[in-house]
Amino acid sequence: MKDKATISEFGLIGCEIEPSNKFLCAKIDKKFYDELESFAKIDKGKDVLQFTGNGRYLQAKSYVGTIQTTSGFILEILPKTVKDNDVEKSKQVFMKLLHLLYKLPNYKNIDSANFERIKDLEIFEIFIFMFLEEVGIIIKKGIKSDYVGCEDSLFYLKGKLLINEQIKRNSIHKERFYVQYDDYNQNRAENRLIKSTLKLLSNISKDFNNQRKIRQYLEHLNWIELSLNIDKDFSMVKTGRGMEHYKNALIWSKVFLKKESFSSFSGDTIAFAILYPMEKLFECFVQWWLEKRYSYLQIEAQNGGVDFVKKLFTVRPDFLIKKDNQVICVADAKWKLIESDKEFSQSDFYQLFAYKHIFLKEQKENYKDEICELMSLKIYYPKSDYLEKSRIFEYFDNTEIKIVPLDIETELLK
Repeated sequence: MKDKATISEFGLIGCEIEPSNKFLCAKIDKKFYDELESFAKIDKGKDVLQFTGNGRYLQAKSYVGTIQTTSGFILEILPKTVKDNDVEKSKQVFMKLLHLLYKLPNYKNIDSANFERIKDLEIFEIFIFMFLEEVGIIIKKGIKSDYVGCEDSLFYLKGKLLINEQIKRNSIHKERFYVQYDDYNQNRAENRLIKSTLKLLSNISKDFNNQRKIRQYLEHLNWIELSLNIDKDFSMVKTGRGMEHYKNALIWSKVFLKKESFSSFSGDTIAFAILYPMEKLFECFVQWWLEKRYSYLQIEAQNGGVDFVKKLFTVRPDFLIKKDNQVICVADAKWKLIESDKEFSQSDFYQLFAYKHIFLKEQKENYKDEICELMSLKIYYPKSDYLEKSRIFEYFDNTEIKIVPLDIETELLK
């Protein structure tokens, strides 16, 4: 497919013969390269793509997702978490990472059997597929009604008569009443947002099955109005009892309607982009892994922070692991493929050393062996060919810092 290319993080894309690279790379037509080149020159684009090879190639940085240019060209950037650049597995890992990010409870449903149905879809179409799955659940469990405020000119008195509007609108229609009343119907904010999302996607999706489902679901919401004020409607969303089955669909509605990936990207040559920083996705994965591995402990992610230099600098570790509300381990997650000791960041080690003096108060002697093993400073990295097993380094005062590699593919696909 000439108007589509798939690369991995750090992979190259260019017009020449596909370069030899350990990351997934792609060769594309010059007109598409020119569009991406223009994007890479603006401030937002520099976060996603960088020039390399004396300007012959663009190299992906640490954002993953999809970019669609104004000409219709689609660039997919997948996480570099899978060996041998297996595109299908990379997509599957990416989808599961998104489910962890948005705390969607059914991420395990993206198993090998279900993934067979969507593995050949573009990433953007998979996003649409995931949204449509959630809308299907809403329709199956029932579209909810609510009391909706209405104003209208009626032939009978209902609710509250609006005197000023009555004089303005019905001065020559004495038989009518301009009233304000509550009507119990399905035209509530949540349903308007979902219909607006379906309408938006009907103009964007290119997949036949997705389009078929969109038309089908729009029929179910036929008489519900479109949202005229997206922000206002999102502020009116109710998430209480009886609305649980709406939660996941509304998360995706916000992604599409407000383009709420972690950054919004635009430019003269970019029509649409949904991109996520892998650093954030990796942090979500590490949190999920810690909560699963240490379910008997308290895992706090990105707490409020503590003054390091008063009124000047604040430190905020990625994770505090607690036993009975007492911090026993401080940890950071770093999305970096370590290929040699030189690639460890000195500033990361400085940071963890500061954490020790701020957060770790108790001594190991106060805890049992199982907890003692956990008590330390830790940095979690993605597993690489060089960093396959945990390693321990020592500071000058004999304090230990443990480097722990995590295999995302194995953990998420097992």
